[in-house]
Order: sequence, then C-alpha cells, then structure tokens
Amino acid sequence: MNTSRSNASRLAAGLTGLALVAAACGGGGDSAEETTTVPEETTTTTTEVVETTTTVEAATTTTTEPAVDEPLRQPLTGEIVDSEDELITRPALAVKIDNADGARRNHTGLAVADIVFEEIVEDSNTRFAAVFHTQDADPIGPIRSGRSQDVDILSSLNSPLFAWSGGNPGVTRLIRDSFLTDLNWQRNAGSYQRGPGTSPSNLYSDTEQLYALTPEDHPGAPPIQWSYVPDNAAFAGDDVSGFDLAMRRRDISWDWNAELDKFVRSMDGTPHDDVTYGPIAATNVVVMLTEYRPSTIDRNSPEAQTIGEGLVYVFSNGGYIEGKWSRGLAVGPITFNDLEGNPIPLTPGNTWIELAELIDDAGEGESPVDMVIRPA
Repeated sequence: MNTSRSNASRLAAGLTGLALVAAACGGGGDSAEETTTVPEETTTTTTEVVETTTTVEAATTTTTEPAVDEPLRQPLTGEIVDSEDELITRPALAVKIDNADGARRNHTGLAVADIVFEEIVEDSNTRFAAVFHTQDADPIGPIRSGRSQDVDILSSLNSPLFAWSGGNPGVTRLIRDSFLTDLNWQRNAGSYQRGPGTSPSNLYSDTEQLYALTPEDHPGAPPIQWSYVPDNAAFAGDDVSGFDLAMRRRDISWDWNAELDKFVRSMDGTPHDDVTYGPIAATNVVVMLTEYRPSTIDRNSPEAQTIGEGLVYVFSNGGYIEGKWSRGLAVGPITFNDLEGNPIPLTPGNTWIELAELIDDAGEGESPVDMVIRPA
C-alpha cells in the first residue's frame, strides 16, 4: 500500500471539496425574501377634539422559485440514484491492461469497467487504463506496467487506486509521488496471481483483492467527471452507424447497436470480446485528439498530452457531436463542449475514451485524425 502520499491525497480531496462548496454557494436562493412598506403616521389636532388617524399598507411578499436540484448520480456512470445512501463511496480503481497480440484473447474485466482509457504506447501498440467503481470484476487482466502519461490521465479521480505490474525506476518514482494510490504488484504480490498467457502478459487480480489494499486514510469516492443529459432528455447528434479509428497499428471500430443502446467494439477486423463478461460495448465513446510527445522519463514511450485543449468527437445514442475538449489541471476533469461552446452531455452509462493521435501536419481540408465516421 502507498501511505506516504496521504498528504497529497488529502490535498486532492481538499481541492475537490472546495470546488463542490463553491458550486453549492453559487446556486439560487433557498428562501423567499419579504418586503414590507410602512408609511409615516399622520396626526391632525384641534383645541376641542383630538383625532388620530394611522394608515398602514398591507405587507407584500416577493417569492423566488428555488432552482431545480440536479439529481444524485453515480460519479463515473451518471446513473441517477434516489438517495445519498445509494451512492457508492469506495475509491475509483484503475487497472492497466495489456493489449499486446498475445494478451487480447485473455482480456477480462474491460466489459464491466465504468471508464476505459485507450492510450498509445511504444511499438505503436495500445494499452488500457480500466477504471472500476460501480461494478466488480473477477478476474481482471492481463495486468501490465504503467506509463508516465497515466498520472495526468487519472489524477482527476481523487487519488484512485492504481493497479499495475510495475515499471522502470523513473515511472515507479513518478507514480509513487503522484496523486495516484500505488498498488504496484512488486509491493503487493500476494494480491496478484499468474493465469492464462505467457509472461509478462499473464498477471491477474480482481476488485475484491485490490480494494482490500485501500489505505485507511483514503479520501474516498471520485467526483463526477462530466455532465449528463437530463433524465427526460436524450443525447442528440448527427446519426451514425459507427466509425473506424486507427490507433497507430491498432484498427478500432465501434458499431451502433440499437437493441443494446451501445456502440459495440471490434479490433483489427474482429469483435473484441471479454472472455468473462462477453462483447465489449460502450454507452459513450469519446475520441479525444491529443498530441503525443516522447516521455521525459523514457523517450521511447509516447505520452498523450491531456492537459490543454483539442478537438473531440463524442458518440452516444446512435449519433455524434464534434467539439473541443479542455482541461486546466491534472486533478480537474476533462470537459467537452460543442463548437459553439455549449457543454456536450453524455448518456448515463459506461464510457470509453480513445486518446487518438493528432495529425499535426494535416493540410487544409484534411482530417486531423485517422478516423472515418460512417453515416446512418
């Protein structure tokens, strides 16, 4: 367990708390104001008769209607709950999952994660950071090593538990000193097991074992990461049947399935299945165009730049909206706005974030991303 970061964890929690307090203080008035007008007394007197007349106008009350409260939602899926007692209070758990050629046939847990980030790593391959909160998974894997880019990608989740197989000394120090709660296999070997596959793509665990490593002073659940459509509304974008995305040597497809109300994932031309939980599908798929630079720790390792801003394509409910993503701090959530600056709300459910590579030398009229959107 990582207990040396408790001060940093409390700082992250404090920042989140301050943001929540500020939001609460900025809402509409909670009670009506009363306004009463009382004119001065008027008195008329003679030597024979004393006559006093007092006039008081009736009090008037001005009432301001209270603002409609936002419903309570699970923080990583946006699912509405009836009371605070139903909110899940445990931390977010992020697990690094391998996507090498020999690992794909053993993928397990990806289909039930609340959020999955797909990032480009060395050798033009990709790797997943699967974030669990509302559901459990047994087993999860194959679990692989972390990268420097994971710190910025995951820091908004309030000191998430971070399960990984280890890394080079520079990455190990970076993660140990970051806002992530380090559950490195090399320090917690009893909570990981070897399973299907060949080393190094054969390390597994499960949510029960990993949550058992939560430090006693952990600040708790993650904050809500993005906005969601109201309960009586639906995501409205341009209709699509799906889209195809190249992540260097990985060819990804997402196809809309109206029966599931989800986009179903394929990779390299065949359906991408979870061996334990079935086909991998997502309520929302967000394609963030990001610049990749060489990591300052290992120049052979690409590093997605997720602080700043860039183009984004948000797919949900059989449609898509083009816009911009932005983020000022690693501990803050990523926001999505359309091209006119309005928030793009997601549909409650699970979300995949594709950290697609920005083609920075694209000419005029050329796409800045290797993606084909297929109209409905």
